[in-house]
Amino acid sequence: MAVTLNDIARKAGVSLATVSLALNDSNKVNKDTKIRIKEIADELNYVPNARARALVKKSTKTIGLVIPEVVNPFFAELAQAIKDYVRSQDFNVILCSTDYQSEEELRYINMFRSGQVDGAIFACVGDMMAQHNELIIKLVEENIPVIYVDRDGVDHDLIPVVKSDVYHAAYQAADYLISLGHRELAFAGQSVERLNGFKSALMKHGLELKEENIYYDYLRMEGGYTVGEKIAARANKPEAVVCLNDEMAIGVIQALIAEKVKVPEDISVVGIDNIKMANFYNPSLTTVNIPVSQMGDKAAEILLKRIAGETLSPKEKFFIFPTELVIRDSSRKA
Repeated sequence: MAVTLNDIARKAGVSLATVSLALNDSNKVNKDTKIRIKEIADELNYVPNARARALVKKSTKTIGLVIPEVVNPFFAELAQAIKDYVRSQDFNVILCSTDYQSEEELRYINMFRSGQVDGAIFACVGDMMAQHNELIIKLVEENIPVIYVDRDGVDHDLIPVVKSDVYHAAYQAADYLISLGHRELAFAGQSVERLNGFKSALMKHGLELKEENIYYDYLRMEGGYTVGEKIAARANKPEAVVCLNDEMAIGVIQALIAEKVKVPEDISVVGIDNIKMANFYNPSLTTVNIPVSQMGDKAAEILLKRIAGETLSPKEKFFIFPTELVIRDSSRKA
């Protein structure tokens, strides 16, 4: 049976009100009594009732974090950074994965509206979740602050955004491949912003983007593998591929190698994110670094400011991190 405040009060020989005040660090209880009550609570292994505390304090000390998937190292690192930051501020995290399913995100939005969190962070790289922006705005209007990570499309005064410059990341990847002498470039992955960055690099160099070189409707490593199989089966293959992220790039490389297409001798492959695995894969992956841990820290910091009712600076309402090209073995001169 769970230990209650009454159990602590009986053992300490004080009133229930005194125990409640002591455990909430009230100055109305003298220091020695407070220490003794806390020692008894520890001895009895007392666990506070979070629901009751939330009703009294009008706070759950909990935030919701919605990510597309937990198995992707990028989102795992983002979640770890956010968790570490909010734990340092005595907050907890409810981790929610949508598996790229729109209805799953809707379920989490409704859960947050029930009052289980003080605020929420939504992270997404795909385009399918934009339909929920209006519902998420309702969360904010109901006094549940929200931060977007690598996601946009709303008033930044309502929902601040923390993101990396993924447009420039894709531009950097394509521009680098073109500098190596590649002229037939393909793009793999579902992201309008990254695809537009890729296209801008080709336009700068006067290169044509052929429709057959856009593999847009793919996500995850499995999607990358499918793209790699499709490329390997072509008689006229692209010389290089820019992928949505490192996971997809690894999938592309795996499929190409399985079909006896050499990387980078036959086709250069570049990812985006710079997950830890990228440096240890064979061939090691040329990629564009996204400072994911810093993004997680900043998103958590801004959300807790919002929860505390603090005013944000203009920069905090739209905080963008630069990206950096990391050259490894999966790319070479044409």
